[in-house]
Amino acid sequence: MARGSRPPAGFVGGLGVAVVLVVGLIISSVGRDLPVGFDQGWHDFLASYRSAAADSVARLLNVAGGTLAMTVVTAVIAVGLAIRRNFRAAISVALTVAAASGLSSLIKIGVSRPRPPDGIVAAASNSFPSGHTTTAAALTIALVIAFPRVWAGVLAAVWIPLMGLSRNYLLVHWLSDVVAGALLGASVALVVSAIVRVATARILKEPSPDSAPITG
Repeated sequence: MARGSRPPAGFVGGLGVAVVLVVGLIISSVGRDLPVGFDQGWHDFLASYRSAAADSVARLLNVAGGTLAMTVVTAVIAVGLAIRRNFRAAISVALTVAAASGLSSLIKIGVSRPRPPDGIVAAASNSFPSGHTTTAAALTIALVIAFPRVWAGVLAAVWIPLMGLSRNYLLVHWLSDVVAGALLGASVALVVSAIVRVATARILKEPSPDSAPITG
């Protein structure tokens, strides 16, 4: 890689996944049931703040960001892109969400971090990382990569923090869970996009941006 050039997206994504894995290993090793860093303070702050409007929004996001809803949304988007013959974007979006969700589930099993004890909605599985936030980041960042437009950036900038905040507000995740989820989802989107780009370039006999020589 030439001096001054940006590192490949796949490398950045892989590094992000590695960071999540290392943090998960640390949490699992030092006390998986203990909050870390700002976890407890942020949790206590949100636990002390209750609002009927915020409750309604958070509970709606709990359903909208769940596995069933996000599977349907992802399928609709992927099919819509395929119908428009944007097969690369369709494959990237579908694979990103599937891979991020699957990896999140595996990390949850490996880390086995219990959820905060005072959650106000039912939540299955373990706490680290947040699956809702992982999927939110995976889908929206995949769309940003496929469509580098203002609307896609705004969607990601709003949806990811809103989903993460809702998980903390409902007291079913620590702050570190949602930060890790956002990083994991975004990182998987970068990795999958790079893989799909290289694979489709080889199939179509086109030069891949990641493999093209750097000039200047």
